[in-house]
Amino acid sequence: MSDRMKLKGILAFCLLFLSSFVLAEVNQKEFSVQNSPHLPSRDTIYFEDGRDYFSYKEPIEQVSRTDKKIRIQFFFDYDCRVCSSAQDILELYSQIRTHKVALEQYPIATADSQFSARIFYTLQALSAGELSNVLLFETSEKSRYTELSTSNKIQQWAEEQGLDKQLFIQTENSQSVKEQIQNAIELTEEYGVFTYPYVVIGGKYVLTASTLYNDDYSVAVLDFLVNKIEQEQKQ
Repeated sequence: MSDRMKLKGILAFCLLFLSSFVLAEVNQKEFSVQNSPHLPSRDTIYFEDGRDYFSYKEPIEQVSRTDKKIRIQFFFDYDCRVCSSAQDILELYSQIRTHKVALEQYPIATADSQFSARIFYTLQALSAGELSNVLLFETSEKSRYTELSTSNKIQQWAEEQGLDKQLFIQTENSQSVKEQIQNAIELTEEYGVFTYPYVVIGGKYVLTASTLYNDDYSVAVLDFLVNKIEQEQKQ
């Protein structure tokens, strides 16, 4: 075979290769146009009732706040392994949306379990409400809760936090705290609190530990529900 024929053969091969490459590029572009990626519509609900949050069949009747902010009610118990981290998420969100929401704390109480309400309202009465957060964090360990849930140990703990022990005991057994405990029992029943943490948004929607475990996810769901309530209020 002459050199000239070899050269023609090489050129033909190159042209065939290039044409195949160009055709592949064109076909790929045509395929992409004809089969564009499926994107969800703007109306798609990203968070589902029964999975990401829960709804009351009948909303809880609430007196509107004077500042018109949407209530985020945090029901907690000191005998809770995740309530402290859930509270951190809720406080973060309330700071991000301070113009929209107000975070309120409520201890869970029943006829048989009143420790959390008694200590929470005792600390509130002594103007030491911030110690509730300290206690909530400490008792995230079950063994620590078991230890501090006895009268002597919680009184000792209060003294270690800088409170007057006798005043703590006196306040803990006061009529005012007893009345607040009773109110907590009634509120726990009214809201149907069955687990902790238990978070109620605007008296309509509920979040539990299944949602309150990740900052980004929890904040996104909270935003979704707050925006949902705002839209419902406009209707």
